[in-house]
Amino acid sequence: MMNKSIFWILLIAFLGALLYTQTYNYGYTGDDGIYAYYNRVTQKGLEEWTELFQYGSMNFIQINPVNTSIYRPFTLLTFAVEYAIFGEFEAGNGHVFNVILYFGVLVILGLLLVRIFGKRNLPIVLPLLILALYAFHPIHTEVVASVKSRDTLLASLFAFSAILIWFSEDKRLSIAKAVLVGLLFFLSLLSKEETLTLMAVVVFLGYFIQKKSLLESLKNVLPFVLPSVIYLLLRGMVLDDAATTYNSVINSILYKAEGGERLATNLYIYLEYVKLLFFPHPLSWDYSFSQLKIQTFSNPMVWLSVLFFGVLIYFAVKGFKSRSFFSFGILCYFATFSIFANLTDSLIIGSNLGERFQFIPSLAFCLLVVYGIYRLLLLMKVEKVGLVMLLILAPVFLAFSWKTLDRNKDWKDSLVLSKSGVEAAPNSWRTHMMYAEELRLKGKSIEKTSPDSAYGYFTESVKHYDRMFGILGRDTLVPQYLNTLAEVLIGKKDTARAYDVLERSVRRNPKKHYGWFKYASLSYDQGKYDKAEELYLRSLKTDDPNLAATYTNLGLTYIQSNQCQKGIAAFEKSLEQEDKEEVRKYLAYLYTKVGDNENAAKYSDGVDVGEVAFQMDMKAGNDAFKKSDYAVAVENYKSVEYDYQEYGGADKYPTYFAAFGKSLLELQDTLGAKRRFLKSYENESTNAVVLTNLGTIAFYKDKNYPLAEKYFKEAIAAGPDDFFSAYTNLGASLIVQRKEAEAITAYENSLQYGSNRGVLSNLMLLNKAIGNDERMKFYQSQLDKN
Repeated sequence: MMNKSIFWILLIAFLGALLYTQTYNYGYTGDDGIYAYYNRVTQKGLEEWTELFQYGSMNFIQINPVNTSIYRPFTLLTFAVEYAIFGEFEAGNGHVFNVILYFGVLVILGLLLVRIFGKRNLPIVLPLLILALYAFHPIHTEVVASVKSRDTLLASLFAFSAILIWFSEDKRLSIAKAVLVGLLFFLSLLSKEETLTLMAVVVFLGYFIQKKSLLESLKNVLPFVLPSVIYLLLRGMVLDDAATTYNSVINSILYKAEGGERLATNLYIYLEYVKLLFFPHPLSWDYSFSQLKIQTFSNPMVWLSVLFFGVLIYFAVKGFKSRSFFSFGILCYFATFSIFANLTDSLIIGSNLGERFQFIPSLAFCLLVVYGIYRLLLLMKVEKVGLVMLLILAPVFLAFSWKTLDRNKDWKDSLVLSKSGVEAAPNSWRTHMMYAEELRLKGKSIEKTSPDSAYGYFTESVKHYDRMFGILGRDTLVPQYLNTLAEVLIGKKDTARAYDVLERSVRRNPKKHYGWFKYASLSYDQGKYDKAEELYLRSLKTDDPNLAATYTNLGLTYIQSNQCQKGIAAFEKSLEQEDKEEVRKYLAYLYTKVGDNENAAKYSDGVDVGEVAFQMDMKAGNDAFKKSDYAVAVENYKSVEYDYQEYGGADKYPTYFAAFGKSLLELQDTLGAKRRFLKSYENESTNAVVLTNLGTIAFYKDKNYPLAEKYFKEAIAAGPDDFFSAYTNLGASLIVQRKEAEAITAYENSLQYGSNRGVLSNLMLLNKAIGNDERMKFYQSQLDKN
């Protein structure tokens, strides 16, 4: 039986793994970083690998490390080995490894299932169909398509390998094999602790399948007990007590439930899991508050859950003495799911529901479904049962495979994944938070090169931050995201609301540095230097100040307010925290400015003080420009014009001449403005603002209408913010050249973006001039309506 089944096991395992090969070029998503690029130890390869076994697995992350919660050193070791081999973390390597591991898990499960059903003298088609249903089930996408879930795959591979070796021995295990079983199970636990529950499955295999007594079956688990005890002792010695790991409704709604509500909510969640096993749609990476809400026994679905699980318990108990296969499958599901069942306060997990939690329990589900169909067909006395079962399940295999392929696409990168979460779980605060964060990061990454596109990302990000805070309520339990909301508000130029949000942030978290720091930075960017100074000084009194960054920014604030001595003191303190060339430049500049040449010489080695002065004046000009203080802007822009090319020119300061020209134009220095706009045009011929200003000067000042027409056309091609004005400008330049037909086209194009009486009047007169009475009357009627 075994020899015949090997080919089919390998084929099913290959097809199951093949469904995930599209992930080979996917990026990292979700929590992948905690094992890879955010992990300070695995990023060093094998240099400090022993640390992985000495501390909790969350102790190595770069953001809020804690020595609590989980102990999965072997999984982390594989990431360290990966880095040592490839010299970097590349998501594709992780995805390929996961596919290989999944293939391995499926092969081991296939071999184990064939042996189990062989013991009961059941047809070989049953374990093969169970394996296929399991292999193609879409609920596994979160495990296989997420690099971080290597922990689940490793744990499953080692644990089921141990069980396979143990189960294959009809007689007493030899010492060598007992050691091998223990070692494999120990590696499984060091990969992820959830396989502890498989010890119960070992007992059930002995009792139900090997038909041993209950006492003998309990003895079967002894090779698994020793590694479990060692693991738990190690875990207890390594990890610190977790005071507040998952104690909030934002992690699990059960923390807000009491008495009967907790039981009802648990029952509702259990039924949600079953629903996803039968009908895996929609699937989401998260089901946080308030996608799932606290339930009471007034909800009919809770009573349906009571009925469903009551029936399962009834059959499990009824079939226990007779060693029913149904009882075996039900108890295996209950046992493997128990670690995620939130049975007591101490066992509440940090998630309402997770598809990854069904990776092992779903095997029992597949067994029950296939065996249930088999028994039903036997009762119906159907001939060729195996063929009929295949015909029944084939559409399910195809549907599940399609869903798996489709669901895999959501794991392409964090932006795609987070968006899919918003669509599948629109009431989860966390899906909106992650999508908002990914939009923020995307906007920040292109802010300098594609500001218009970045604005769109920031706008959408604000929408989802607002939705998140709307779900959580005003007294949000995650006030840290007020700071990132403020960041995207700044990105979309809504500084007024950004100020309000940052004020709210520092009220909610007065001891946290980041909110004060961002608040001060915004004030600085707005040219409010007195306010920025006050806020930077306040941020230094928080519990966790970034001294180097704060003193650096404080020093820059003093430069802008011309407080040189205070600036020197601030930069000196920054240098005490972190020796940075940039800070040395500022000190050389300030000491030179106050005439302290001796100290200036200490910091001027390799420093161009002139460049620092240039940068300061350029920033002062830009700050004044932002505040529409054009006289001050012109003064500073003029002071740097001579050295502009020497210190980077258009490559480093691409908007300099455009801002300079605009400032001069606002001060009515048209000739000076034209000269600077032309220089900007030489550097970048696709700046719509510059082209519009050059067209305006050519039209109104120089009366050079063909040149104005040229600039206005180029402005339209460059994609201006205001297409309506761009087309009306072009129309005006064409009218004075008596190009009536072209002017009509320009004005009609402008109507796609807006309208006013001037445009309608021009269109009426132009159509009258070319003798188009029908269109003239049409525009006259439009004027009459307005």
